[in-house]
Amino acid sequence: MRTSIKNIAYALAVVTSFTFAASAKTIEPKETKKAASFGTGVYINKEGKINVLVDKQNADAKTTLLIKNEKGDVVYREVVEKDNQKFGRILNVGKLEAGQYELNVVSKNEVQTRSFQLTEQKTERVLSIK
Repeated sequence: MRTSIKNIAYALAVVTSFTFAASAKTIEPKETKKAASFGTGVYINKEGKINVLVDKQNADAKTTLLIKNEKGDVVYREVVEKDNQKFGRILNVGKLEAGQYELNVVSKNEVQTRSFQLTEQKTERVLSIK
């Protein structure tokens, strides 16, 4: 009786290990993300202009900076030549109309996008009597 319990336990262990091994093979590996070929830093400076910093891993491709309005029209385009691996630009958006905009940094077939919105500040009228 004791031998049959050991045999059953052994058989259960073998079947369980085969089951786990078979299920482990069917689990697909997680998809790995492709590393970006360049990094961007976009921020607003004190003067209300947009600073764009680009750091490419290699300088073998041109980089294009685009600003599009909410209709998708390109309102600013600049192409930076291949030799510039690290560069920065200050974009003066003061003359653009109020609205929603998109900044695209394009290098090779990769696009990094940032959105920004321009709004008009309302001025207050002050009345004083002297």
